[in-house]
Amino acid sequence: MTFLLNQRRRLIPGFLFLISLLSGCQSLLDKEPQNKISFEETFQDIEAATVALSGAYLSLFEGSYLNGFRMLYPDIAGGNIKFSKAINTRLLDTYNLTADPDEGGMNLTYVQLYAILNNLNNLITKVPAITNGTERTRTRLVAEATALRAMVHFDLVQLYAQPYTYTADGSHPGIILNLKPIIVSESQRPRQTVAECYEAIIEDLNQSLVLFENSTAVWTSGSSKNYMNPSVVRALLARVYLNKGDWQRAYTFANTIITSNAFSLYTNQNYVTSWTQKNTSEAIFEVSVPTNYTGTSLGSYFDASANGVTGSYVQMAATRDLLDLYSTTDVRNKSNFYTTLTIAGTPYSFSNKYSRGEASSTGIKVLRLSEMVLIRAEAAAHLNNFTQAYQDLNTIRQRADSSAPALFGSNQQELLNLIYLERRKELCYEGFLMLDLARTKQNLNRVDCQGTRCSLTYPSDYFILPFPAKTVLVNPFISQNPGY
Repeated sequence: MTFLLNQRRRLIPGFLFLISLLSGCQSLLDKEPQNKISFEETFQDIEAATVALSGAYLSLFEGSYLNGFRMLYPDIAGGNIKFSKAINTRLLDTYNLTADPDEGGMNLTYVQLYAILNNLNNLITKVPAITNGTERTRTRLVAEATALRAMVHFDLVQLYAQPYTYTADGSHPGIILNLKPIIVSESQRPRQTVAECYEAIIEDLNQSLVLFENSTAVWTSGSSKNYMNPSVVRALLARVYLNKGDWQRAYTFANTIITSNAFSLYTNQNYVTSWTQKNTSEAIFEVSVPTNYTGTSLGSYFDASANGVTGSYVQMAATRDLLDLYSTTDVRNKSNFYTTLTIAGTPYSFSNKYSRGEASSTGIKVLRLSEMVLIRAEAAAHLNNFTQAYQDLNTIRQRADSSAPALFGSNQQELLNLIYLERRKELCYEGFLMLDLARTKQNLNRVDCQGTRCSLTYPSDYFILPFPAKTVLVNPFISQNPGY
């Protein structure tokens, strides 16, 4: 994405301060709920508002969010990743399933996501009152901000609350919803239930679809895949409904994306190389690398090089648990899709799913077509449409392994287990495994594991993360997640 941060020269000082915060410092933006200082920015015109939305997209690429921890944690905790060195390891507490409320690495993610919500709420609240620009342009800014707000809330509720199906009606504690600019008198608020959180997320996504219909695009550069749009919203709805267990709606929204013909699956022949390219045929939403980016990329965590081993980056290698799932003819297997490096006499395999190095970094594929096919398969299985479920399952299996025989059957649980397995094989390193285990009520059993705790029996407090300790200390309306 080509961001517009250099296109707006006539900004008020406070707005420049906001952009600098989004690019780096998070402490003053950390308003939920451990800091009572309110922060409001007055958007004087459509140009300033557009830059603010660019800043929101830019903040998605932070290392504590999609360019790092949000994508890594579910695979570290779930059993796809192990460490290849003992020093400079990030998220080690989550690997041990003993996330630290005081100093845990995922605390930064919590802070970052609420910082993003603060910025988005200012946009949603203030853009309609801007006097210049067309109404359709202003509506587009609000539509994109509203869709982003839903996505961020959804990530928060997945990470810091038990899945929707933990209780029969989602009545267990969720997160604090942040749906308007924070003021001092309202900075300390209770958690909503998970059901209430999902209701707010779905309402935002549906509202954004209405707004998109009456809007005009504001971006003149970059790919549409890098911005919120109706296809992204529908794909998010498919994901949300899958996690809620609303199988008919999950099926409907996934099917809408699949049959739109706007996206196409990678082929067996181009599967590996597609991961070195941006805005590919499968990408529905991709967070692009900022212009002239010089920081750590997600691929740096899988850097199979001497510099990576001795440097400051975490080395995250594939576990045998994952590698042993692939056949010798699967394009995603160790021989085809991994780089092997021997460290202190031990060979480690590092995924090639993410490009390495600053100059060669590619965007983060947040939503892609393969996931939608697997969502439709899972929803169809629950709806007893076994023909469609097996068809979708075989599509993904045989795309990766042309030698794989087509599977058929009539046992629902066997079918679901095959779909769960294929999700792990296809969506590894994309931020799903631990969340999938929790929502499908599966036990965690890590074999190739050096952690202090390698297994969990569902249900367990440790399928989710703790709130940062400071959040609980300053807010009398919430309590820490059990177990922490």
